[in-house]
Amino acid sequence: MQWPAMEQLSAMVSLPDGFRLELLNRSDIPALIEAIGRWHPDIAVGGGSCYLRQSFYDECVSLAGEAQKNILVALFRHGDEMVGMWSWEQEPDALMLYARLIIIAPQYRSAKLASTVIPIAELAGRAMGAEFFFALATLKIPHMQHALEAAGWQLIGFTSGYDREQVAPGVIKRVFEGVYCKVLAPGEELMRPDPRNLTPRAQALFDILFPGVAAAPLPAAEGAS
Repeated sequence: MQWPAMEQLSAMVSLPDGFRLELLNRSDIPALIEAIGRWHPDIAVGGGSCYLRQSFYDECVSLAGEAQKNILVALFRHGDEMVGMWSWEQEPDALMLYARLIIIAPQYRSAKLASTVIPIAELAGRAMGAEFFFALATLKIPHMQHALEAAGWQLIGFTSGYDREQVAPGVIKRVFEGVYCKVLAPGEELMRPDPRNLTPRAQALFDILFPGVAAAPLPAAEGAS
């Protein structure tokens, strides 16, 4: 899957007046690392802490004018000021995208940039040939939950201890997070599970998460008796 050009991505999104998106340049990495540390101090531990390391960008992130890699970072700017970032990861073999991280500077959160751009992720994903998008949402504050739900993403469960967060100065805990997804593939391409292969608990949860989705048994293999 090829990442969309920033011109394509920008054409899909209508940001509030004065804001724009641009692909991360190598020269912007030190300023972004410093800004992320100010905007979101709790990110110093856990899965997002890689965004504070220069080596992460060197090894994993697609940068403007350089070879494509599996992680994309776009910057939000207001005028010349860097005011946020948005990062996705792709898994080409699964035709899957992971909405890794979006952080907005505290003084600009009222502009609702996350709510504006999340619906565009679906358009960009379809343009890339992706068939599935997922995200993890913090339960510490409700903003990302609201943004994903408003964009039609489905809450499919919770992780119990998937990631680590600094929950108070010097206090690190493993935390619950909400798991949201957006299926981009047509419904007829989804294989429903065979009820014979579901435990009663699995069947009960499936029925809660996907009401009205009939779980159909797989066709018998040719020659089976």
